[in-house]
Amino acid sequence: MNTPQYSPEQFFAQARGEAEITTLLNTDAYKLYMMDFILANEQYKDLNVNREMKIRTQGIRTADVIPLEALKQQLEMTKNMPWASEEDISYLRALKKSNWEQLLKEETLEYLKTMKLPDYTIWIDETNNYTLSFEWPRPSSMMREIYGLKIINSSYMYHYIKKANLSNEEFTSIINETKQRLYDDIAQFKTQPDLKFMEFGTRRAMSTDYHRMIFDILKAELPEQCIWTSNVLFWKEKWINPLGTNAHELRMIPVALHDNPQDIINQMYEVDRQRAKHFPDFATLLPDTYGSKFYFDHCPEDIINTHTWTRIDSKDPSEALPEYLEFLKKHWIDPMTKKAIPSDGENARSSTNTFSEFGEKFGSQGFGIWTSLSNNTKGSRPRETEPFGPFWSFSVVIKPKEVQRPDGSRMACVKLTDNPNKIFWYDEERNQHIKEVFGEEGMTKQAVLV
Repeated sequence: MNTPQYSPEQFFAQARGEAEITTLLNTDAYKLYMMDFILANEQYKDLNVNREMKIRTQGIRTADVIPLEALKQQLEMTKNMPWASEEDISYLRALKKSNWEQLLKEETLEYLKTMKLPDYTIWIDETNNYTLSFEWPRPSSMMREIYGLKIINSSYMYHYIKKANLSNEEFTSIINETKQRLYDDIAQFKTQPDLKFMEFGTRRAMSTDYHRMIFDILKAELPEQCIWTSNVLFWKEKWINPLGTNAHELRMIPVALHDNPQDIINQMYEVDRQRAKHFPDFATLLPDTYGSKFYFDHCPEDIINTHTWTRIDSKDPSEALPEYLEFLKKHWIDPMTKKAIPSDGENARSSTNTFSEFGEKFGSQGFGIWTSLSNNTKGSRPRETEPFGPFWSFSVVIKPKEVQRPDGSRMACVKLTDNPNKIFWYDEERNQHIKEVFGEEGMTKQAVLV
């Protein structure tokens, strides 16, 4: 049996002299859902937001691997790509809610036809990593996040291969190793055939082409288990509804508009209330934004009763799921009517273990599986490190840094989370103020996996 040989040209657009991002649909579904919500709410849509990229994995030095001009070229090609085509709009218009109403409003579809991405600033920080920063009114600025993350990840992987002078045989060995890991994961998932998961790996995939191969294998091998992807482009290719939850920034940005502690607390809950009204099917709680314990302890009755999902994002599921169960039972809510979605650093083994313990305690328990599927490269290179750093996926995020308030003043954004190692803040005074408002009870330091 002949073993297929691979080359970088098969998996990396940059190796072919092409753009990594060629369509706005190559993003996570929650971005479009969030845009639809923001455009429908006057108090949010015109807010000017500054965002900044941070690489959290120690030892990664992107500036030693990616030539600056190559990175700028990819960012510019994305900035100048054609926006939503009539075919894209037709697909998005066809997406439906459970009651068969149109999912995205016409205002959103019109916005997507002419939307422009913001310009950006790029520099090298003290860790020898590129930092990307951009500022623009909120609906379009938030779209650059996924594109920027995809470009920095795929650029690192491609230029590492190029700089290390890997032969096609060595590259083939890496691809085969990651594919074998995928099939091992598939075998693990099959040990829990009732487990359902969403493939969440768009932002940190090795590349779009590699990601598509991984998703196609998952759908072929696990058609009843891998039942969602967050990638809108992949669903368009199969003409199916994409699925997404929501992001911490949904709360981080409006909270930055307030200084009074009670106003800050009220705003956090009000966003969830408004989004549940806008998308009743996706009334998803992300309680760890300022600490799950505080959120659950003070949650208003209407949110308790109307929410549909809770995403577990920064606490070990063995702690977070019992906490969520206790919250539901305290308020006489049947857990069998709710969904729980662990999504922080999940992989095949951790999710099957969690499902075996908690799968029958909720009406539905899905999982968000990220980098462990779309960029499972750690250790796939026999020599794991070169003088310019390791060859594997890394934790990189783009978060809102500060918001321009309606009066023209600016305020830093803060995200606390249940894991202090994942806290985001850019201003110590504001960070301390937010900690004083919400406290730090229930937070536990853990390694940052993604």
